[in-house]
Amino acid sequence: MKYLLTSLFFLVLLTGCKDESAAEKNDGLTIDEVRYKGEYIHLGDAAVITTADEIYAIQIDDKVKELDEQSKEFKRTPYDMVQVVLTGELKPNPKKAETGEGWDQMLVIEKIIEVRKAKTSTVMQAPAQEQEEK
Repeated sequence: MKYLLTSLFFLVLLTGCKDESAAEKNDGLTIDEVRYKGEYIHLGDAAVITTADEIYAIQIDDKVKELDEQSKEFKRTPYDMVQVVLTGELKPNPKKAETGEGWDQMLVIEKIIEVRKAKTSTVMQAPAQEQEEK
């Protein structure tokens, strides 16, 4: 009886591990690739991703243009952010070194995994100005 339960336990354990590795292969990611998940915005010559822990500048290149195309359908205004999942490499931000302005690190996008509408979509508007009548 113990042998049967032990065999059944290992069979379940091996089957469970097999499903996890299959799910990772479907993503197309290797174990050593880091995912950056957060809100993305690109305005003018600046692109930024805000993750749960950090804010990173994003290198403007062909991948950013591809990301902008994919995010168009989820934006109502150019100032709307979208949720993204990206992989890439972090490097020191050259603009920060030159001008002293900007974020410390820059993300160079390698893969765009997911783009979707932001969970919170707050639109900021300027207050209406009331004119005094004389």
